[in-house]
Amino acid sequence: MRTLLLAAVALAALGGCADVPTDTAGLAPRTDTQPSEQDKAWMRGIHEGNLAEVQAGQLAAGKASSARIKSIGKMLVVDHTKLDTKVTNAATQLRIALPMSPSADQRAMLAELQDSPPEEFDQDFTAAMINAHQAALAATKVEISRGASPTVVALARTAESSLVAHLTALRQPGGGQGTQTPTESPTASPTASPTGSPIGTPTETTPQPETPHGE
Repeated sequence: MRTLLLAAVALAALGGCADVPTDTAGLAPRTDTQPSEQDKAWMRGIHEGNLAEVQAGQLAAGKASSARIKSIGKMLVVDHTKLDTKVTNAATQLRIALPMSPSADQRAMLAELQDSPPEEFDQDFTAAMINAHQAALAATKVEISRGASPTVVALARTAESSLVAHLTALRQPGGGQGTQTPTESPTASPTASPTGSPIGTPTETTPQPETPHGE
């Protein structure tokens, strides 16, 4: 009888212990946080983009002829450096291996900007960066809607706001070749030449009396 009681106590103890692993299994639902293939692909892509855009921004800061494009270049360097610090920290936490350099296409784009003539650089830079940011923004929106890891999705939301701000700045009129002397092009030369038109013929003030043609 005593043996039966001891056996019952042992079974009860085992039953109580069975609840403990269920609690520790509460730590296991880290499956939530585990990055999916979508998360990994976005992290790699945004990292490559950050590397490329920092280099493009450095080129613009030194090579652009427009003050506005120089300023955008500096903004890209600062913002994409900050974003990439967050990306690399998250990648370390989540054990995602990141590329060491921009993609082949991005390297080709950077080489083209490097070789772009000074008078064409601002336009080339603006076009390349608009394309790059549009592609990055599209990929980021996919990550926000389909990503599995809350950490990566939160990072994508941060990236989205930066990318939108950069696109807005890049699309603003007046950059690159925008300094194409808009004040010199007005065809209304009378108003445009306060000091007397350099090409305007001064003798043309005399024909005015000849307007009454029928004498």
